[in-house]
Amino acid sequence: MANNQLQTLDPTVFHNLTAVMKLSLTNNPLRVLPTQLFSKMKHLKSLQLGHIEIENVGVEIFSHLAALDFVYFGKFHYCTYTPAVRICRPNTDGVSSLKHLLVKPILRVTVWVVAAVTCLGNGLVLWGRFSSRDENRVHSLVIKNLAVSDLLMAFYLLVIGIQDCQFRGNYHKEAHKWMSSWGCTLIGMVAMTSSEVSVLILVFLSMERFLLIAVPFGGHQSMSTRTTSLSLTIIWTVGFCLASIPVLYWKNTTRFYGTNGMCFPLHIDDPFFMGWQYSAFIFLGVNFSGLVLIAVLYTWMFVSIWKTRHATPLSSVGDFEFVIRFFFIVLTDAGCWAPIIVLKLIALSRVHIPADLYAWVVVFILPVNSAVNPLLYTFTTPKYRGQLFKFGWPRESQKGLVTRLQSTAGYGSSISLDTV
Repeated sequence: MANNQLQTLDPTVFHNLTAVMKLSLTNNPLRVLPTQLFSKMKHLKSLQLGHIEIENVGVEIFSHLAALDFVYFGKFHYCTYTPAVRICRPNTDGVSSLKHLLVKPILRVTVWVVAAVTCLGNGLVLWGRFSSRDENRVHSLVIKNLAVSDLLMAFYLLVIGIQDCQFRGNYHKEAHKWMSSWGCTLIGMVAMTSSEVSVLILVFLSMERFLLIAVPFGGHQSMSTRTTSLSLTIIWTVGFCLASIPVLYWKNTTRFYGTNGMCFPLHIDDPFFMGWQYSAFIFLGVNFSGLVLIAVLYTWMFVSIWKTRHATPLSSVGDFEFVIRFFFIVLTDAGCWAPIIVLKLIALSRVHIPADLYAWVVVFILPVNSAVNPLLYTFTTPKYRGQLFKFGWPRESQKGLVTRLQSTAGYGSSISLDTV
């Protein structure tokens, strides 16, 4: 029955074919398979459903096929609905396989390494910010919230790593249960909240620095702690709402986050899967706009500082430090979101994307900002470099270094490296 342009099937069409052992419905424009379609085919051993989009796919469709030994689908995702079948093809989606949640050993190692680096870096940021008296309380409050947001991404990666260890060698039997669970949905919401809050905080931080540095005579004053706290509360609320909307809108299913074992709705492996419009809105709307705005604001700040410094004497070392920090702040934002945005656009253009890319995007590229933000916004500031170095550097070297850093940090009465 393959290649017959079948668009619908009567639920009872196979009920008299109880002795059939092989069946192929490949290359038919079917969208729905009736739940009782295979209920009488007790001897069916081989089933081929290649190049079919099954919108109502579920375990109940295949639950009557006790003798089924081989099944071929168009997507690995469908294999999770036949946990009792010995052979299912395709046997991987680039992220997972029939045996493992993370199919490649390098991915298993990377998820733990990135999670550890992110935890360590942001943990040190919180320790440094809470243990020292910071003159700029507003800036410190924003950085603390950024660190908490980035720690959520580390928590997400740790959970994925733990789940991979638990399912090791037996993922096929647990995949559907995991991907359709509220645990998968919740951890996906954690990652989405972390991602969006981080983007929004970086935009907020960029706008605040821009108004103070590039528009010094525009009447803008540094925000009060109360105003900043209110702004951060709004940012966290917006980030949580962006992560929660698909759960509330599709409240009868967990498939928005449960597209694969990573539980993150990039949808580049299946770009027109349920909720693809919302996924596109998040990554091509919110995040792309944030990336462009950050790049524009920092570029404008750099131009403003460059013009001001050319009109006044300035240490060349200070100039160099500012250039380096500006460059890496914009570079890491672009390095994180530009590949994701490009891949999303390519996927929506119906261009095939290698399956392996999805895992690398979620495990390595997506958390880049979370891992690097501590370096850019805390560890590269003179004050915190001195604070960290004093635990491992000789006292004499420490004094000389801190003195040199402080001498290069001044850029007028209202500008310092700590504010960028």
